[in-house]
Amino acid sequence: MTEICVPWKGQNNTWWNEICANIVEHFGLPGDRYTTEVGPDEMKFFFKDEREALLCKILISDQI
Repeated sequence: MTEICVPWKGQNNTWWNEICANIVEHFGLPGDRYTTEVGPDEMKFFFKDEREALLCKILISDQI
């Protein structure tokens, strides 16, 4: 699994809605292609396919 970590610090609700909406639009809900873990400082996305993790990094790179 390949992990992508997105920090909470300094972000607002609109920003988080956009990040999560982009990921769900492209990869679906968590379960088949990736799972998530929410921590006090970040949200982690664990992709089963390394290529999809890279695509996700590129997709959200201008927002994080």
